[in-house]
Amino acid sequence: MTTHGRELGAEQVQTQVPAGEGDPTPPGVEGMRASLPRQPDPGFARQQSQPSQRSHQARSARVGLMSAGALVALVCLFVLVGRFSSGTQTGVGTVVYGLCLASAGLSVELARRGRTRLAMMAIILAAAGASLADALP
Repeated sequence: MTTHGRELGAEQVQTQVPAGEGDPTPPGVEGMRASLPRQPDPGFARQQSQPSQRSHQARSARVGLMSAGALVALVCLFVLVGRFSSGTQTGVGTVVYGLCLASAGLSVELARRGRTRLAMMAIILAAAGASLADALP
């Protein structure tokens, strides 16, 4: 048995604890604990919810990048169709729009496969190229 000393006010109170048990509990506490409904551990519930939250965040990132890539691809496609149907001479700008369309399409596929960083880079390249393509002949 272990003897613990605790101070209460000016006097010292000695309590004895049987070996293998933690701090002694006052009488009646065990009965009160038994009468209360058992609450689930909030840490356990938080740990269980995190993987689904992470997968939800990953899914929304993929969907967002896929939609952004598709939007850039549609803009490039409409500009290409407009350039071809206008009957003007095709030049370097038209080729750049075609490359931007390919890059935007690649970004959609990369985002679908979960390569979100590469998809973001492909979207940025496609958008930058499409914005600069009008300056080219």
